[in-house]
Amino acid sequence: MVTNVKSASAKVTVEDVKKSAASAASTVKAAVASTTEATKKAVEEVKKEATAAKKTATAAKKTATKKATTAKKAATKTVKKTAAKAKKAVSTSAVIQYQGLEFSEADCLKKAQAAFKKDYKGKTLEELSIYIKPEERKIYYVANKDSVGSVDL
Repeated sequence: MVTNVKSASAKVTVEDVKKSAASAASTVKAAVASTTEATKKAVEEVKKEATAAKKTATAAKKTATKKATTAKKAATKTVKKTAAKAKKAVSTSAVIQYQGLEFSEADCLKKAQAAFKKDYKGKTLEELSIYIKPEERKIYYVANKDSVGSVDL
């Protein structure tokens, strides 16, 4: 009889173990399924974030390209305007003739500058206005708004 009791209790134990194993297996399968779902959701979120980041980067690149193109166009227009202005520059000269005398504006400026340097040693010439009086045969100058003088034609 002892052998029967042992076999019966052994059968119960094996059946209990099988049930426990089946229960554990179903628990593991459920855990794997939920983990797989969580992993899939996380992967989807990462993909969405990556797509959003790509869109943002693409938009930023387009904006930068537009700004660069606009700046390039503006620079081109400025260069063209400057070139047009440079082409319009006219060379001028002035020659004064009076009672047999002939002298140019450039010569008068040079003489006035030389007289200023001689009369006002150590001062820097910043501005110069000249007044030519051929009847007196003189060039009068005002330098730096406060220094005056004259020189012969």
